[in-house]
Amino acid sequence: MKRIIPLFLLSMLLLFSQCNEDDPIKGPDLPVGIDCDTNAEACAVSAANTEFGFNLFRELNEETPDDNIFISPLSVATALSMTVNGAEGQTRADMMATLEQNGASLGQVNAGFRQLLTLLPALDPEVQLLLANSIWYRQGFPAREAFLAANRDYYDSEVAELNFADPQARVTINNWVNDNTNGLIESIVDGPIASNVVMYLINAVYFKGAWRQPFDPELTGPADFHLADGTTTEVDMMNFGQDTLPYFENELFQAIDLAYANSAFSMSVFLPKAGHSVDDIISQMNNANWQQWTESFASQELFFHFPKFKMKYEESLVKVLTDMGMGIAFVPGGADFSGIADAQLNIDEVKHKAVIEVNEEGSEAAAVTSVVIVETSVPLIPAMYVDKPFVFAIRDTQSNGILFIGKMMNPNE
Repeated sequence: MKRIIPLFLLSMLLLFSQCNEDDPIKGPDLPVGIDCDTNAEACAVSAANTEFGFNLFRELNEETPDDNIFISPLSVATALSMTVNGAEGQTRADMMATLEQNGASLGQVNAGFRQLLTLLPALDPEVQLLLANSIWYRQGFPAREAFLAANRDYYDSEVAELNFADPQARVTINNWVNDNTNGLIESIVDGPIASNVVMYLINAVYFKGAWRQPFDPELTGPADFHLADGTTTEVDMMNFGQDTLPYFENELFQAIDLAYANSAFSMSVFLPKAGHSVDDIISQMNNANWQQWTESFASQELFFHFPKFKMKYEESLVKVLTDMGMGIAFVPGGADFSGIADAQLNIDEVKHKAVIEVNEEGSEAAAVTSVVIVETSVPLIPAMYVDKPFVFAIRDTQSNGILFIGKMMNPNE
């Protein structure tokens, strides 16, 4: 019997999969989706993206436990994997380890993304899923053709050379972002492009799906939503009434699975039980538990209420990715991106933006990840700007004896 994987939407496009016994990255065996016998590399990459996504989600939650979070692990992993094609040595090793790609070669990872980026949008013709990649580099920058070709061939990246000194360059990049997220995210370059920026590697994900079983708008009404601090806020609460839906519960939470269109995609919702919190659920998120949870859904008659909501999220991922183990990629003079060009390069920023709207008809979501590559001047020219108290001395240069020595605290005194 062929092994296949499903794809679930858990307020973030988390993907996950089953691989052959010899595959370097393993995931669960679940009922509907991509044939892993035929597309083993895609399954391995999907499983790695999921584990990376859980790790990233936990780190962000620890940093801002009281804030909303919405990310696309697929988007972040794709943009960083594009960048890995230009990394060498310890920089490549650390980035691939952070991305949970240990045990896989870069060739296997690239092949997996090529399969995944082709297969995912075709899973359900009634769901819009757009995956797009691009590389924009400074005019005259000597980017290696092998690096650009790998991104064209495996990630279907659009590659363009731009004059970053021209304000129109920012407009061009942001128009690409706007077009590939159907207008949900208008920009990723939010200010003038700095003079040391040599390249942007950008991924965009757009998702729009109608519920397989939509909510009746006439049953939507105001209700209290109970916040973690004990207060309440009013929301528009959607209502299925009494219905049969995929459901399960354990000692930690209740869970429900809401299918889109032909069920190739769904949203899994986890509600902590009394005495437990969202943090408790997030702490338990890993591939083993995820497999068990998603295999436990079974048809159950129940009453289900779910709030309509919109969310926008924006975050720099530099600190969290450093904490996760790829800090070397951000160090000027320490990172090794010689596969991109014969220059001293490092990642200056990994910016992530994501939006989602959930209503009675379905969900619309988009995410963009931008990896910003900068060049460190070689040799690095120091600057000394004496604008605070200082010590000085007059000496003879033969015996090196000090004639005078002083401390200046206030030149106007």
